[in-house]
This record gives sequence, structure tokens and C-alpha cells, in this order.
Amino acid sequence: MSAAGLFLFALWIGLSSVSVAGECKPSAPTEAVRLAKVLDGDTISLGDGRHVRLIGVNTPELSHYGHPKEPGADQATRFVRQFLADPSIRIGIGKDPQDHYKRTLAHVYRADGGSLEEALLDAGLAQQIVFPPNLDLAECLYHAEQQARAAGRGLWRGGRFGPTAVTGLKEEARGFHLLRGRVTRTARTRSSWWIELDGRVSLRVARADWKYFDAGMPESLLGKVTEVRGWLIWRSAKERGDDHHPPWMLTIRHPLALSSR
Repeated sequence: MSAAGLFLFALWIGLSSVSVAGECKPSAPTEAVRLAKVLDGDTISLGDGRHVRLIGVNTPELSHYGHPKEPGADQATRFVRQFLADPSIRIGIGKDPQDHYKRTLAHVYRADGGSLEEALLDAGLAQQIVFPPNLDLAECLYHAEQQARAAGRGLWRGGRFGPTAVTGLKEEARGFHLLRGRVTRTARTRSSWWIELDGRVSLRVARADWKYFDAGMPESLLGKVTEVRGWLIWRSAKERGDDHHPPWMLTIRHPLALSSR
């Protein structure tokens, strides 16, 4: 790492140690475990062999499966190693305990009660993600991210985490994105709400998640500039069938993944 990179990393750690409010406390019993290895900014392995994916945050990806390393991935990984310097940690397993990779979904805490997810967000090295039913700390983590964003800490400072205009999406765009666009069309089917941003991106809310949203959704968003976050995929004409929605699609599961004005 360059001297400038070391300075920024030290600054992020310093900011975190000062500004983390310690508000994100466990809401359910936690389990004492031993850290074996930090795999990346949002994944660790335990002494008992389990791999733990942090609930509520997404950090830049290290290089894998032929994809290049994302800016900020090294900083996030180093931050986790520093924060969890003592391998005696605690985890709070989510209501949904595993992801589709069979990793344990959990909140991670130091022995002193400090929340790893809150610290990452507060340092500006992660972005919040929200997947029901793992919502216990969602509001708290939301505020941690908003404070870091307002202060321009970490990757918010240089625009790395800034929203991408959907009108400027490149053809190869995939993966996790924070997007911004104007809602130009909404539709309802028996199984989904559909929200289109500038005619380029389809946002889908499945029926099972309607209960988390206001009754006026999705029509109340028409004409509003909206910011949304999640994993962007590309659907071929065959996959879209006759739904007539744009090929880029992003699934929204909770209101904290979406804001408008």
C-alpha cells in the first residue's frame, strides 16, 4: 500500500474509533466463538469451520472467479482484521440463519460489545443491505451509514460509494450497485410490484415483501427521483418474456433499500 493509502487507512480507523456510537447492540442472545480468519470485509471464518457472512452490510469485493478486485476491498479487509484483533468474539445468528452459499448469517461483535457491521458502516467502508427477516439491527445500521455518508468518511469521500445514474449504466454493469433515477412507470401483477427508473432499470418487489412497504406503493413513487441499492442483473428477452420491462433488474425487499424525493 502507498504512503497515501496507509494514511487514509489510519485516518479511517481513527475516525471509526472516535465516531462509532456503539448503538447497535444485540437484541437476542449471542454465541461466544473464536475467529480463525478474516476472508474479506464482510466474511470471516471461525475456529469451528463455519464461514460467517455479516448481516446488513456489503463491502467491496476482493478478486475472485476472474473478476478484478474492487476499490476499497483491501481497506475493508484490513479494517476488519484491526477491529477483530482479539479472536474471542461473539455472533448473533439471524432469523434466516444461512445464505444460498451455506454460510452462517450473523451479526459479529467484539468481546467489548462493539458491532463490526456498525463500525464498517461508520468508517465508510461498507454499504447497508437489507434482507428480511434479518432486520433486528436494520434501523441502527441505516443511521450509521447515513452519518458516514453525510460526513464524507471512507469511500463516500471520493465518490466510490456515490450513486450511479441509471442513464449512465454501461452494458456490462452487474453486481451490487447504488443507483439513482426517476420513476417513469409502475405496474402491479398478482406476484410483484414493478418500478421502472428512466425506462432502463426494473425494480421488483415480490408479493411476500409487500407487507414491509407503505400502502401507496408503488404508485406514490411516480415522477420522483429515487435511490435504490442491491444486486443488478441482466435479463435476456427470453427471460423477460412478455413483461415488457427493461432488461436490467434489481430486486427490492425492504423500504430501507429505497429512498425518493
